[in-house]
Amino acid sequence: MLRNKPRLGYVGLTVVLSNPSRFDTINLLSATGGSLFNDWCLRPDYNVMQVDIRLADDATPLLPGTKCVLLCGEYAMHKYLKETHNNTINEMRGSPFVVDGIVYIPTFVPQDAADIKFYEQASNPLSKDYQPDATDYEDDEEGDVKRHGKTAHRNYAFWLRSDVSKAKQVLANGGKIPSYPFPEPKYHIWPSSKVVIDVLQSKSNCFLWFDMETDFEEQNLQCFSFSFDGCNIYCVPILNENYKPAYTNYHHILRALAIGIRQNTIVAHNGAAFDFQILGFKYRIPIGKSYDTMLAMHRCFPDVEKSLGHGISYWTWEKFHKDEDAQAYVNKDQVIKRLQYCGKDVYTMFLVHQAIEKYAKKIPGLQSSIDTAMSAIRPYLITSIQGIRYTPEKVSKLINENDRLMMQYNRLAMLLVGEKGYTDIRNRIKGKPKLFAGSSKQCIIYFHDLLGYPVVARSKKSGEPSLSKGAMYKLALSHEDNPVIQLILAYRRVQKEYGAMNFLPWKDDDGNIVKEQNENKNEGTKLP
Repeated sequence: MLRNKPRLGYVGLTVVLSNPSRFDTINLLSATGGSLFNDWCLRPDYNVMQVDIRLADDATPLLPGTKCVLLCGEYAMHKYLKETHNNTINEMRGSPFVVDGIVYIPTFVPQDAADIKFYEQASNPLSKDYQPDATDYEDDEEGDVKRHGKTAHRNYAFWLRSDVSKAKQVLANGGKIPSYPFPEPKYHIWPSSKVVIDVLQSKSNCFLWFDMETDFEEQNLQCFSFSFDGCNIYCVPILNENYKPAYTNYHHILRALAIGIRQNTIVAHNGAAFDFQILGFKYRIPIGKSYDTMLAMHRCFPDVEKSLGHGISYWTWEKFHKDEDAQAYVNKDQVIKRLQYCGKDVYTMFLVHQAIEKYAKKIPGLQSSIDTAMSAIRPYLITSIQGIRYTPEKVSKLINENDRLMMQYNRLAMLLVGEKGYTDIRNRIKGKPKLFAGSSKQCIIYFHDLLGYPVVARSKKSGEPSLSKGAMYKLALSHEDNPVIQLILAYRRVQKEYGAMNFLPWKDDDGNIVKEQNENKNEGTKLP
């Protein structure tokens, strides 16, 4: 069985691989995976000759002096950490576990992180995920930003480096997980209404870390949690298990919440797209100063995942907890479990916020960039809920222009496809077909079936060929001489702009639509 024992002084780090890569015939961590791990992740602090590298099926004891173990791959994680058997590597990656005084950190396989595609899965019979017919898939959706379950393959290297950085911090700290400069959190589950109201109304000019849980159907507020210091976290139910008010004076609690939000800066993860929208639209609680840790995470690392779970794994030493939520809300135990889950979201978000603020001070211009994003939250909420003022004539003119452009792009594409080509496409379509340039199904038939172009992406849901999102750009890179592809891309760009012109009109306090046409000209107001 392959194993790379440390040739230099052992630093206390063991790397456990689920299986050898397709290049590992003499040594483990060879080829590009080994170079990525050694040069980009370990160095300059350490190198692979100071590390014990073994396979998950190697039953020999860990070397004396082992302080940290990196578990590379889901099989290795499940082999060493029985408690993770119901979780994926995407969920648990970056979560630290302490077993017999040794810190274990699951992460991705280095060779998977180095490959631009899942070559190991498709080409390596020794891979635990080996599927000979594996192929690339097109992402159907971005994923749930509240969970930490989906990581794009292109970002594996980033997260691998992040996890190795954690392992190096453990080594530098004598084999122990570094501690926070904050007290341990104290969760106040279902506190009295008086306590909630007094705390919310007593603070001003502070950060108010906030999270809420709603039902799926009508976005009814089930509970919320908040903290002003990151230490005392109040977990407050609004509805009980019977969907009755959890407090007789719950309306006073909502009033106190509105006051707390008005007097402080509310901090939430994905608040701009969810929490703040629900509070403003459904509960008429206006949002003033606000901070969204998801937007801040995006400003720090624009290309990587920004869910709270990913943020927790990068910025904190907390374990993955996004699977601890109750699956329902129909009994007292489930209510308590959801309150605990909501409170833990607040605490981990507090840690993420503190870490981002500290990091932003070290990067020139980053704090200014984050501040710019935060300043846009309130205008975004106002236009989303209240609507915007616009000149209908100008919008109508732009829409008509886009209509003409789209028809011309489609007409030129049809001319290049030819009458016979489109007849073949039409014969394979049931019902009334859409315009050729705007129909992914017709494009798939033309490019893959009629022209024989290799499939560049597949839908994760159906497994069928896909020519949506980035797939058409991949096709364009492979077939630069085909002008039909460029016409379709031009059509879709205009189509996207066309769809963005369906504005929500501004309404006054009585709910009447404010028509902005020529009446503002006399006042010198220039409308967009």
